[in-house]
Amino acid sequence: MRKHKINSFQDFLIYIDDIELIGYDINLFRGQSVNQPLLPSICRDEPKTDTTEIEIKMLEDFKRRSSLLISKKFQTDWEWLIYAQHFGLKTRLLDWTSNPLVALWFACQNQYSMKENSFLYILSCDDKMRVDLSKNQSPFNTTSTKILRPTLNNERIVAQAGWFTAHRYSKTDNQFVALEKNLNLKSHLIEIEIPAQLKKELLRKLSMFGINNQTIFPDVNGLSLHLNWKYLVNKY
Repeated sequence: MRKHKINSFQDFLIYIDDIELIGYDINLFRGQSVNQPLLPSICRDEPKTDTTEIEIKMLEDFKRRSSLLISKKFQTDWEWLIYAQHFGLKTRLLDWTSNPLVALWFACQNQYSMKENSFLYILSCDDKMRVDLSKNQSPFNTTSTKILRPTLNNERIVAQAGWFTAHRYSKTDNQFVALEKNLNLKSHLIEIEIPAQLKKELLRKLSMFGINNQTIFPDVNGLSLHLNWKYLVNKY
């Protein structure tokens, strides 16, 4: 995995522009306020535990209990998993975005980590790495980590230009393997370090370009969080 450290917003834009010129079919971006392994939430704490059967049961229970809470009907477990992931269910999906500015916002926005450096990851790969939803109807029988372009089944996916990596438990390694250690993918990764002293200014510039809580989370909660930032957090 290659590493790079930015010194300004302009430096970030120039670097991203250079990446886009490399010529991969897909360039995805992920922002993290802390430097932690690139693992999905279902296995982040215990990557050596095979949680596949637990995750299947969780999803089935989610389907059963959510019938009165949502009006949408989904045809496949992929669609259900995507929807549940965006509303807090722990799954084997790891969030990415095709918009580098959205990823930069996620890297910088945690007000409790403002004094720590943040990180943004770039995953560049060919289209053959994508999940073929016409052939693979289950998230639980994939044989390798894949790229998932989701159906646009909720407003947050649209607002965040959301994509995913779909992970699996490796019986060879007896664990979920983090992307930065995945032999097939680690050479396709870039880590960008974001110095703590830049983050407040980056958030101001991102809001000028329309990237903030209100646009990332297009609901009343997102509006409230944006106003908190605009009138309180951003003043200090």
